[in-house]
Amino acid sequence: MAVIILTKSEIDKILAFSGEFEISADLGKSLRKVRTEGGCLVIGQHKILLSIFKNAKENTCYIIHDGKLEAVAFFSEQTQLYYKLVPTGGWPTLKISSTPMHRHIHLSPKEDTELKLRAVSPVHGKVLDTCCGLGYTAIMAAKNADDVVTFEKDKNVLHIAEFNPYSEELFNSKKIKIMNNDVFGEIRKFPDCYFSRIIHDPPTVAYAPELYSSEFHGELYRVLRPGGKLYHYCPNPRKTKGKVYYPKLVRRLKGAGFKSAQWDEKSSGIVSTK
Repeated sequence: MAVIILTKSEIDKILAFSGEFEISADLGKSLRKVRTEGGCLVIGQHKILLSIFKNAKENTCYIIHDGKLEAVAFFSEQTQLYYKLVPTGGWPTLKISSTPMHRHIHLSPKEDTELKLRAVSPVHGKVLDTCCGLGYTAIMAAKNADDVVTFEKDKNVLHIAEFNPYSEELFNSKKIKIMNNDVFGEIRKFPDCYFSRIIHDPPTVAYAPELYSSEFHGELYRVLRPGGKLYHYCPNPRKTKGKVYYPKLVRRLKGAGFKSAQWDEKSSGIVSTK
């Protein structure tokens, strides 16, 4: 049976309805007909006990494994971090120890990704996606790029992505090359002027300070082609207190050689040109 992934809203339908009805078993990508009979949910040739659905919680994605309802979430002893796929009503986000990897309150993760790519449009040629996450940037970039290289050093993140219906193209697209390595060190292996576009969407400064460093900005400049564009996400957690972080990044990027570095409020990032 293909992976079934459910949220509480779909589970509530399963518990409330009887007979034949439709649910989404892939976070809204499609609908499929199911039915209830004899205390079971029937999906195709498979029967699942309705009793397993009774304790489902909000803000959680679930799969059915060995007849049990399991959250797409786990704690890693290796990293000491907790990973969770969180529904948003559209494309889900990933939370790592309660920190979301996408903006998702005032706009969806899809819209968030679209804004970042639009900031460096047209996307073409070879594209570097420095921090893969659930793969949304790489997937969208691959629609127009010749090829996309995307880095994700945390294998736990890629494992979560395997359950996400909206991450399927990350693993299936022939244009996308996934590197399970740390981009901070691996970027040095690329030749000068290799990429036409770079999307640098790192975690917060607390998680990855090296990806906000002048040293890394210098490498981003080196591997970008003349005339190429860089998008650099900039978290702004202190905005409401009158303190902003992006001016510091603008100075660093210009210090690395970029001839322009403009703050783009809509995408919450800096757009630079070589």
